[in-house]
Formats: sequence, C-alpha cells, structure tokens
Amino acid sequence: MKKGIFITFEGGDGCGKSTQIKLFAEYLNQKDYKVHFTKEPGGDVIGNKLREIVKNPEYEGEISNRTELLIFLTARSSFVEKEVIPYLEKGFIVISDRYIDSTTAYQGYGNKNDPRVIELFNREASQGIIPDMTFLIDIDAKKGLMRLNTKEFGKKDRIEAKGLEYHIRVNEGYRKIAKENPERIRIIKYIDGDIKVMQEEIRSYADKFINYNKFKLSWIKIIYF
Repeated sequence: MKKGIFITFEGGDGCGKSTQIKLFAEYLNQKDYKVHFTKEPGGDVIGNKLREIVKNPEYEGEISNRTELLIFLTARSSFVEKEVIPYLEKGFIVISDRYIDSTTAYQGYGNKNDPRVIELFNREASQGIIPDMTFLIDIDAKKGLMRLNTKEFGKKDRIEAKGLEYHIRVNEGYRKIAKENPERIRIIKYIDGDIKVMQEEIRSYADKFINYNKFKLSWIKIIYF
C-alpha cells in the first residue's frame, strides 16, 4: 500500500512554477514532513541524460514530434521507478516539477499528437501512478514567454522556442485537462508580482488535503489493527 502523497506542479513556460515549488517544499520541511522534491525529466540519471537531448536547441530540426513524445515517455518510465515509487513507499510527500499532464499538454495539445496514444503511453510509462494533487499555475502564454529567463542552455530551449501559437495550444490544453480532472487539479491563477498570494493559496489547499489524508490513514491503521 502506498504510504506517501504525490503532489505535482504543472503550467506553461514562464508561469513561475519553479519559484512556487521551492517555497512550498520549504514550507513542508518546516512542518517536519518527509519531503522529496524532484523534476521530470531530469530527476534521475537516465532522465537527466534524455533531458539534455530533448530540450537542447542544438537538436532543433533533428527531433520529430513522435520522437519527442517517446523520449519524454522513456524518461518518465525511469523517473517513476527511481524517483516516485521508492519515496512514496517510504511515506514521503513527493513533489514533482511536471509529470503526466505535461505530456498531454505539450506533446498532445501542443504538438497535435493523437490524444488516445498519449493516454495509452502515459499509463504505461507511469505504471498507472496518478498524482494525489496537482497544482496548475495558469498564465497567459504570451506573458509567460516574455517572462522566460533561460539559463539551462544560455538561450531558449528547444521546447520554449516553438513559438506563441504552440504555447497557446499548450496552455489551452492544460485548462481542458483541469476541467476534466476537477478533483485532482487545482488551478492557481498567475498573479503578476504577487508570489506570496499564490503561495498562500497553494499552502491552503495542500494543508487541507494532507490533513485529510493523515486522518484517513489513521482510520485505516485502526481498522487493520
């Protein structure tokens, strides 16, 4: 039985997701929770190597949409085995920067791949592991691209450089995914210049969810005892 809680953060490029994750992880650490922060792709050795390929602008024109999809899914398979399952089994709160919804939004809606194929491959690569809670930071695509401060390759990576129309499709895709999964996904509207308000909203939702799951787990223990 899974003992931990799996929380993911999603959103279009430039949404400030990394900042919110850092603040949230610090908050949970201060509350003495066992926290494992990771990112996808790149949380494990294999994923990091594949990330260097699939996001590197040097390979623009060399990677087709289908190849891009399969690289991300291969990275996810290793990621789940190394970064998700072991820590959930040990009772950690696992926080991941991106997961299955990124594939649906970017490689599905963005690249116009068959959504049925995306769903099938996502399920296989993730071993059916779905996040307990997902925070979607919703930002206007144009504003997000204007906020980009790329450091990884010294310029926009291969995904960031795909253009405004692509990123509009990605962000619209995210909103559709959230609408289809209202019990799991919480939309956090991006507020320009107000990181604190967004973080407070994230913490409020998370506290309620974590406390509820701790209460539910305590009753399971009583029943089995």
